[in-house]
Amino acid sequence: MHEFPQLVLLSRHFLKFLRPGAKRIICSSNHDYLLATAFLNPDGKIAVVVMNQTEKDIEFHTWIESHAVKTNSPAHSIVTLVL
Repeated sequence: MHEFPQLVLLSRHFLKFLRPGAKRIICSSNHDYLLATAFLNPDGKIAVVVMNQTEKDIEFHTWIESHAVKTNSPAHSIVTLVL
């Protein structure tokens, strides 16, 4: 039962930040407990969705070319970055 609310929340992130015609692009995580995916929207913006499945906050960096964005993912959260 615990997974259903996370699935609904994840779906809302996709509906809010991904535009029709968005294309999935390569994305990876070097944290075992962070799931990440990214999409290129038709307007050229990149939406990165990160899900933290742990009981702990996790700090991570999102790299685009040679630039990094430092972000914190609270425990049991879904974070969306639009770059």
